[in-house]
Amino acid sequence: MPYLSIIVPVYNTEPYLKMCLDSILRQEFVDFELILVNDGSTDSCSVICDEYAESDTRITVIHQANSGAVSARKAGLRVAKGQYIGYVDSDDWIEVDMYKSLCNTARVFDVDIVICDIVENYPLQEVKRPQLVSPGLYRKDRMEKEVYPIMLYSGEYYRFGLYPSLSNKIFKRDLLEKNLFDVDDQICMGDDVACTYPSLLDAESIYILENQYLYHYRQHSSSMTARYDQMFFKKILVLYEQLKVLKYRKADQVPNFAEQLQYYFTYLVMAAVNNELNRFNHKRLHEKRTFIKKMLIHEAFHGSLHAIRMTNMPLKSKIYTWLLKKKQILLLFMLNRFKRRISDCKGLIPTFTKRKGAYQHEN
Repeated sequence: MPYLSIIVPVYNTEPYLKMCLDSILRQEFVDFELILVNDGSTDSCSVICDEYAESDTRITVIHQANSGAVSARKAGLRVAKGQYIGYVDSDDWIEVDMYKSLCNTARVFDVDIVICDIVENYPLQEVKRPQLVSPGLYRKDRMEKEVYPIMLYSGEYYRFGLYPSLSNKIFKRDLLEKNLFDVDDQICMGDDVACTYPSLLDAESIYILENQYLYHYRQHSSSMTARYDQMFFKKILVLYEQLKVLKYRKADQVPNFAEQLQYYFTYLVMAAVNNELNRFNHKRLHEKRTFIKKMLIHEAFHGSLHAIRMTNMPLKSKIYTWLLKKKQILLLFMLNRFKRRISDCKGLIPTFTKRKGAYQHEN
């Protein structure tokens, strides 16, 4: 049996897929199987997956109808044989020593999760993103004191203590099975959040590597403000229901977990309002106002929006949050409409970039 199973959900990433797979097959750590889950790709990804499988016996390919990232991750996990599980997104790539570093640490310390740092790769630059939780070994008692209180909200607005991505981590298989199969297949926003944090809460031990920037996130240039998603609000509600259950299940273990979730959902409020005010949304203004007011009074948003403290927010987020609390929809609309024309308004509108199961706030 392989020590590690690496699972790659694949959907329409033809320009990047070979680079991703080559970076995995070049790993210095070789005791692994590679499971490719082609999630109904309409480009040449299915052909590429089969070609790679023919050339390397460690590769297994699963072809399924398009069902989303969560379903693809589950499909790979069902057939995985490894003691530990790792995920790589099919448009990303990894350093040659990533799994050697993660798996050697797992063997030495016998921990449930091992975590490395990430590099965000933009078209013209790269940015290193360390974990805000200090590196080192954490058993349960230390996790409860130093990790859980800042896991989802570090004290600085929209900065995770630990990044929610599944891909810069390896998990013991039984821990991941316990949590991934509980994630709703419909979640297509925050899907990493819905699995990673429950796994961290159930883990008895973790190890965070120090200054090991081993996973490369390919950041695409398109911003969430560049398109309109008419299903955005419904997607958020699916995630909300999933995390609401987690909040009640873990209330005793993490006393401030509800507060951490409030900050997370306040951020999603901003993203949802920006989406509705998007210039590619062709609804009439009164329809937009009506829909935004509907969102703001929903339990998923209203409680979070009015409960958070704005002291550690960037100025533009404070202004935006205040306008949301006061339901100043017309002013928000004006800021969105004229932010490119009026220099004084630049920077007042928080912008959002979709990033593989989570959303980033661009300060």
